[in-house]
Amino acid sequence: MNKRGFTLISVMIAVVIMAVGVLALSKTLTGAMQANTRAGLRTVALDIARQRMEFLRGQRPQDMADFAEAGGIDVDETGRVVSGGKYRRTVVVADVRANLVSVTVRVTYPNATTPVELVTYVYTGAVT
Repeated sequence: MNKRGFTLISVMIAVVIMAVGVLALSKTLTGAMQANTRAGLRTVALDIARQRMEFLRGQRPQDMADFAEAGGIDVDETGRVVSGGKYRRTVVVADVRANLVSVTVRVTYPNATTPVELVTYVYTGAVT
């Protein structure tokens, strides 16, 4: 008798192989979604840091120390100061030389391993 078709064993092996493939694919997709979420949070943090740096660049160089936020402040996704915001912004102004200061804007965000950090140097005027 000549029977055509698949045996139960061959069907079970095929199901196991497909299950392993689907599990691997789902793990890859989960990792990709987590990476996408982290990248989105980092992009928002970078935007907050850029906004603050641009604001500081528009100020008088002699007044840079007045804008230091050494303790850090909580901000929302748009950079507005809010209590308990997801993002924390810190501005550090440090003297480098007699008429030169460094301005560092650092923003931490949820699940971050390293914060976003922007640094610029500002000439504060000739020493008289």
